[in-house]
Amino acid sequence: MALFDLKQLKLKKKKKISTYVKSELLTEDSPFIITEAYKAMRTNLMFMLSEDKKVVAFTSAMENEGKTTTCLNVGIAFAQAGQKILIIDMDMRKPRAHRYFEIPSSPGLSDRLGGFTKELPISKTEYENLYVLPVGTIPPSPPELLMSAAFDKIIEELRGEYDYIFIDTPPIHVVTDIAIIANKIDGVVFVVRENTVSLEIVKQSIDSLERVGAKILGFILNDSIGDSLFTQYKYRRKYRARYGYTYGYSLPHKE
Repeated sequence: MALFDLKQLKLKKKKKISTYVKSELLTEDSPFIITEAYKAMRTNLMFMLSEDKKVVAFTSAMENEGKTTTCLNVGIAFAQAGQKILIIDMDMRKPRAHRYFEIPSSPGLSDRLGGFTKELPISKTEYENLYVLPVGTIPPSPPELLMSAAFDKIIEELRGEYDYIFIDTPPIHVVTDIAIIANKIDGVVFVVRENTVSLEIVKQSIDSLERVGAKILGFILNDSIGDSLFTQYKYRRKYRARYGYTYGYSLPHKE
């Protein structure tokens, strides 16, 4: 009987994690204030990007700042406006995009770059107009794949097939993957979680991006509880251990 109860406990825990991950995505039932926040980001990005500028990477200084969730939800917001969107999971160390959409993580980008697949294994999601290219098999050396001519070719081919391409990348202060592709994309959105990372680390991260010619489109302030420099969008919700969690979003133009 004890063994049976233990199995049940494991099954329930696994189901809870899956439900939590999926609950982070925008849906018709999302709070109005959150939906409007992402629409504001969408509007700002559209104004910043010209017709031929459509490939944008999302990054942060450190882990756990919300860059993946932000990237996916911005993609959903664009798709809801009738744009054909592709999200590329380029975090070849800790990929997460496939978990949100409940699709296999491989084959994916790394398998195509490594020559193990001839076609790009792009998956359609439950959201109309939204597609995902998963990360693929975790490679021993991601930078080598990203520096290859194959990556350049893939991005150029995809530009003609999608209205916008959003790339989820690893944190810049942890690994330098995004620095490798900075001159191959049209801009970077930087996600910062309030009270999680120091201002000095953020500055160092921005400096690292600018040294390789990255165009910083703007910042999204996550988990904000109040900052006069950002337009605040807040809501309360239950989160795992049933305590309040506050979010704030903004994507100001960089002067």
